[in-house]
Amino acid sequence: MERLIRFCRALARHPLALDLALALVILLINLLVPGGRHIGERIELNATVVVLAVVGAVAITFRRRAPITVLVITTGVAAAFVIAEQAKSPIVIYLGVAVFTVVLSKDRLTRCVAVIATALVTLVAEVFFVGGDVLDNLGLVFFVLFSGAIGEAVRNRRAYLRELEERALRAERSRDEEAQRRVIEERLRIAHELHDVIAHHIALMNVQSGVAAHVLRTQPDEAEHALALVRSGGRTVLQELTVLLGVLRRSGSPLPTAPAPSLNELGALIHSFSAAGVEVDWTPPSALGDLPDVIELTAYRIVQESLTNVLKHAPTASARVRITRAPGSLTIAVTDTGPSRLRPNESRPAATPAITHLGAGHGLIGMRERVTAVGGELVTGPEPSGGWAVRAVLPLETGVDVDDPGIAGRRPDADPQRVPGAGELSSRSGGRR
Repeated sequence: MERLIRFCRALARHPLALDLALALVILLINLLVPGGRHIGERIELNATVVVLAVVGAVAITFRRRAPITVLVITTGVAAAFVIAEQAKSPIVIYLGVAVFTVVLSKDRLTRCVAVIATALVTLVAEVFFVGGDVLDNLGLVFFVLFSGAIGEAVRNRRAYLRELEERALRAERSRDEEAQRRVIEERLRIAHELHDVIAHHIALMNVQSGVAAHVLRTQPDEAEHALALVRSGGRTVLQELTVLLGVLRRSGSPLPTAPAPSLNELGALIHSFSAAGVEVDWTPPSALGDLPDVIELTAYRIVQESLTNVLKHAPTASARVRITRAPGSLTIAVTDTGPSRLRPNESRPAATPAITHLGAGHGLIGMRERVTAVGGELVTGPEPSGGWAVRAVLPLETGVDVDDPGIAGRRPDADPQRVPGAGELSSRSGGRR
């Protein structure tokens, strides 16, 4: 049985050989059983039967290449046999195979016309040359229609299987695209975290190392204090990198977790900037209430990145930080307000210039992406009175319209629909951000 199955599969891979084998089998049947006029009355094998059977076999061999032509030939063979012998014969099997092939390979209109025309030709031939009532000669018509029905069923089955294969391929492509999208999103998230954490601490370390180098000989206590801040920032960066690299290296095992920064830690963050010489005007808000974790993290990162930009681009600067809560929204405003002092009665050393090459404009892009992810609005740019402002309005609930002036409380001159890109902001501010 297995050998037979393997033989059939091998034969199916060669259509011409399969058609030739089918034609030879039908030809053999016609030569062994020529047919009969009535029950028990068989006709003898003669030249007419042999010629028609051979013509039908030759035509069937090319049924895939010219199905309509083969159908016409086999219809003529069947009608000629009925006219010549006035009997029924297995020669009509050729006609059934031809009808099956046409239905399987042609469009709906062509196959319908072909089947109906074939049925009418065979009916007319039997009625006029065999005799009897129309109902007595419907056998060949039913055979033609039955062959067409089998072809239609096989056609629908193949179409169904093709549809299943296409759906499987589309589902596989969708899974691959979804996996790729998640990988990209995770890479962006990690890049945001690395930028927010490392850029902040590296900027502070750079400033403090410059201070230490400047006052090392004249004020060793100040230099020691600055180097202590450098060491502290370095340890923090190493800890953050260790956690992130541990997450990237793990697969299948539980990932380490740590609390995300929140607004409760803003005091420590602002203190680190104050130690670096940025005077920050900051008054903790009286009551912000319970905030979603993602909103707290976004607000924290906006303040962190904004103050880091102040430290990078304005070495003698002060900043003002305001966080207010309105019904349905949280507003974060960080403004670079101008020159300030490093310590009382002491200006920043000339050896600590603005840090202008630590970033490539990714800070503003990261802030905009974070704010967009929570459905908020970000406005950045120079202030009319001088300085630079970063202002974000974050919705606390889904569906809150942050463009509502009563909720957002934005400046009248701010464009609510426009969040400038990093390149445009650089051109507007002389390259500060």
